[in-house]
Parts: sequence; structure tokens; C-alpha cells
Amino acid sequence: MESLSEKLDQVVDAAYRLARSLRDPALLISLHRDLWKMSNKGIDQPKNKISALRWGIFTMVYAATEGFFNEILNESSSRVIPLNPDKLRSAGEKWRVRLFTREWGVRTRAKGNPSGGGNRSRWMVFEGDELRKYLRDMKELRDLLVHGGDPYSVANVSGALWVQDKGNSMNLMGVEGFFQACTDLAGQTILAFGGNLDQLPEWPQPTRTTISREKLPALKLFSDE
Repeated sequence: MESLSEKLDQVVDAAYRLARSLRDPALLISLHRDLWKMSNKGIDQPKNKISALRWGIFTMVYAATEGFFNEILNESSSRVIPLNPDKLRSAGEKWRVRLFTREWGVRTRAKGNPSGGGNRSRWMVFEGDELRKYLRDMKELRDLLVHGGDPYSVANVSGALWVQDKGNSMNLMGVEGFFQACTDLAGQTILAFGGNLDQLPEWPQPTRTTISREKLPALKLFSDE
């Protein structure tokens, strides 16, 4: 069995591979924004096709993040550990590391007033039980997309999704938020294995809108960020 320091090296290497895997999703978020801006300026662009890009970007980010956790925690070649806090925490116990504690949190973008109208979003933190609910919604959405289900039928237990006439929806702002949330999860995993903030990779960043350039809220475990 590897020592914890050797395992930390593996986790850091996996995080750097995750950062490389997230480059294309970051570019696609930027492309989505560029195409939408062109459409709003009267340049002929099919908005329904532009909007559909978000599902593919979300699925890519989800797959890359699930792959990161399975690379460092999964010793089985036949069963994938889902992006589920309980299952990932249990897998981490072998290394005597505490994953997904109540101090863990993620920054994501969600509707500023889930019960009201409009689509303005804001950065917010999900931690503890709220993080579990958020990841449950994200897993359900991923499962619907990869199995040909209706993504608008996803539950919204966390309140992170946008309520529309069709049902609950993740717009591009939500995809951008999930992108950030996944980098937060990887960073906190490095810390859990004994690493520090200096060992985090430089995460790729999509082109930001005015709202998304707002300062990110602090996370408890990133207090020195």
C-alpha cells in the first residue's frame, strides 16, 4: 500500500489531468457566450442550437470530475464510484482521509431568488447537507442526459436550478457554476490528503460575464485563498 505522501502525489497529478480535461469545456462555455452575443446583435444564429450546447458542456465536466475521483479512489475496474458524497467518503476511508465533511463546500451559480421571477444569477456556497442535495440534483441531471431522458424533469431539491415552463433547467450560468464547483471539490480533495493550496493546479477559466466576474465567496477550507 502506498504511503499517504505517495498517495498525495497521485491525487495532485490527477488534479492536473482534470485541469487539462476542463480546458475544452471552458472554451465551449466561452463559445456559447460568443454565439449568444452574436445572436443578440442580429447576426443569424439558431438560439435553440446554441442553448443545447450547455448539456454537452455539463456532461463533459461531470465525466471529467467523476473520472478524477475514480482515478484516485477506485480500485475496481468494473464499477464506477458515482459523484456521491457518501460513496466517495466511504472510499476515502481506506486512506484514513475525511472527504465531504461538513466543512466542505462549493461555489456555484444559482438563481438569486429561487421563488421569484427573472434569470439573474449569483455566486453562492453550498456546504454540508446543501452540498449533498446539489450533487444529487447534478447526478440526476447527468443520468437523464446520458440515458436519453428529459433534462427538464430533473428534481430541484437544492434550489440551484432555474424553474421554467418546461420544468427545472440548468442554463449556461448554472453550467459555469458547476464547472467552478468541480474545481472546488478537487481542491478540497488535495487538502484532505494532506496537501496545501499551493499544490492546486491553475484551473482553466471560461470567458466571464459582468455578473460572473464578481468576487467568489469564500470557502471555509480555502481561507487562505
